[in-house]
Amino acid sequence: MNAVKVDDASRVRLPSLHPGDYYEPEFRGEDEVVLRKVIPPRRRMTQAEALEAIRRSPLKFTKSWDEIKKETR
Repeated sequence: MNAVKVDDASRVRLPSLHPGDYYEPEFRGEDEVVLRKVIPPRRRMTQAEALEAIRRSPLKFTKSWDEIKKETR
């Protein structure tokens, strides 16, 4: 087994890990850490991106908001 050293910024470089991947550490004791690969968190849309996605959507409302409120109340 090859030993690795933690640098001043608390980083460990392992050749099998790739930049951009996300890993969750699991501490099994004082001397053991297991890294599990996890799905990266999704970036939230900005307001402009959300409005553009709504504009491009094939789904369109056929009634006004007030008409919809009357039907559901």
